[in-house]
Amino acid sequence: MKFLLCLLFSLLFLFFAQPTQAIVNPNSVPNNKFGIHIISASIDEASPAGSLVNSSGGDWGYITVLIESKDRDKNKWQAFFDDLRKRHLIPIVRLATQPDPAGFWKRPYQREEEAWANFLDELNWPTKNRYVIIYNEPNHATEWGNSVDAKDYAQTLNKTIDELKKKSENFFILNAGFDASAPEKLPNYSDQFEFMRQMNDEVPGIFNKLDGFASHSYPNPGFVSSPDDFGRGSVRTFAWEMGVLRELAVNKDLPIFITETGWKHSDGQKFDPSLPSPEKIAQNYKIAFEGAWNSNRIVAVTPFLLNYQETPFDHFSFQKNGEKNYHPQFVEIKKMPKLKGRPIQEDQANLVKGKIFSSLVAGENYAIALTFKNIGQSIWNEYETVTLQAVLGGGELEFKGVPIPKGVKVEPGQDHTFLVKIKAPGDGKYKIALNLFRGNEQFSSKSVEFETEVKSPVILQVKAKLRWKENSSGDYILGVTGVIQDSFKKIALNSGGESENIEMRQLLPEYTFEFSLRKPYYKSKSLIQNVKSGINTLDFGILEPDFPAAILNPKELWKLLPFSN
Repeated sequence: MKFLLCLLFSLLFLFFAQPTQAIVNPNSVPNNKFGIHIISASIDEASPAGSLVNSSGGDWGYITVLIESKDRDKNKWQAFFDDLRKRHLIPIVRLATQPDPAGFWKRPYQREEEAWANFLDELNWPTKNRYVIIYNEPNHATEWGNSVDAKDYAQTLNKTIDELKKKSENFFILNAGFDASAPEKLPNYSDQFEFMRQMNDEVPGIFNKLDGFASHSYPNPGFVSSPDDFGRGSVRTFAWEMGVLRELAVNKDLPIFITETGWKHSDGQKFDPSLPSPEKIAQNYKIAFEGAWNSNRIVAVTPFLLNYQETPFDHFSFQKNGEKNYHPQFVEIKKMPKLKGRPIQEDQANLVKGKIFSSLVAGENYAIALTFKNIGQSIWNEYETVTLQAVLGGGELEFKGVPIPKGVKVEPGQDHTFLVKIKAPGDGKYKIALNLFRGNEQFSSKSVEFETEVKSPVILQVKAKLRWKENSSGDYILGVTGVIQDSFKKIALNSGGESENIEMRQLLPEYTFEFSLRKPYYKSKSLIQNVKSGINTLDFGILEPDFPAAILNPKELWKLLPFSN
């Protein structure tokens, strides 16, 4: 017997145990690798980005977006993430410091990694994986305090990884993309291989701490080389970088994120005839996506750049200079066949209102409103139907799952009320545990558990007297207000002012209700009382005449007077 109890406890523990937080391999689910790099966290950029990367059968494409340290505005970024969720765009957030007036990006200030971790963890991300790039091209002096320092970047990367992972294992950490074409000219530039080697020397195994590898696979030299080129400094730079990681003894196959790539084209603020035409660039993208970037190891390709109207990036821009229209590469990528992505999102709910009554009356049916708040990442009912189901004890109380009606969607932060219908069985104690399900998948949030005891019904005996009257017989109205729906019941009192025993099956034993007693031309009287199974006496005392109510009815007014007995 003891063995069976232990086994039952173990099974229940496994059943109700919540899955641990951890990143997921983005290629373990349907993944749409098409993406785009944008500058501002705005609807103006998110809207065309969505139309580009989620076109031609695609869904849940990627955007790479910059966030500066001065821009840690929770409300702004949460609104942006909520918009991305509805547009089915997965953000890859690149951290940035602040630009110095002298023309370079400052290094992170002391313990800035803590500020980033605190801020980024406050946001409700669109997907389980929270993709974060730790700064940008640190083998350029202008990107790292005007002086290249591989050791300092390695320490910064290491501390930032640790702080983010302390907050949540769902942070999916990417290195800063490197400039593979940079020469070894310290302190202004550092060769990428040498830079990465020094990083690994400073923090042994630093690249093994990454969850993915960010690559800047630009077609160099000059951002104009062929999409068919191989090796370092080409659109296949990522393949060379994987070789570098092997040389540095990285022992895992990191998923690849090409967060910057792209060709310069001739159109910009000033036409540059030395650069390829936008039509040529469009064909280059087609060739690259079908060839160089057609690898299952590549999670996302976010070309640089959707829209930039000023120097120095106007010749990279997909949007035409001074226009709302787009260059041919936008059109070409838009019509390429894409996969319908389905990233993992956390389904979570929190009960905010209502509960199963702690006592019920045998044989009675109950309809109880339970309101749950969406505290997860998914939009309920966007895909499979979301249903409130019993994971324990539902059969005994005859509970059947309650679905969210078709067409109703519940976004994170919103509530939905389920009407739970149960029937109380015979006397005894019962437990029921409820949780939400998306299709057949149970939400990761903890199930809500209730205990209830089924008891015999409440019986009321009502007592009341009428002022100055020896005979209190007649019809009265008994009102009930409490956890159940308000109700009114016609009752009769005898000449002594007492009712017969009244079975009130709708009342819950051990609950407190407000009772009111009314009789025409008498003032209503109320009392608050906790009731139990069996007989309960409600003594309202003496009801006082309501003379103003009878002033226009002489016959009734006469009955109220002391000498009218």
